[in-house]
Amino acid sequence: MNIKDKAAHVKRLQEDESFNMLIDEIREDTANVFLNPHSSTEDREEAHHIIRALAKIEDRMAVILTDEAMFDRQQRRSVPWKRLMN
Repeated sequence: MNIKDKAAHVKRLQEDESFNMLIDEIREDTANVFLNPHSSTEDREEAHHIIRALAKIEDRMAVILTDEAMFDRQQRRSVPWKRLMN
């Protein structure tokens, strides 16, 4: 999959209400584990792993969008005949 396709998929996910609702619910559930004084150490560790995984997903999505922006900028700066050869 090329850079533009990946970025389009990421943008669709970011605009998807269901996806965003799901991510928000997962965050809320994991935050509740930290706020619950009766949660076990194992539960808190698992919640921590989930939060880190969500952060990695968001970071990867940001990298894909940055890659697209860099690609677009490079294409605008390149010589027209080089773009036709790719």
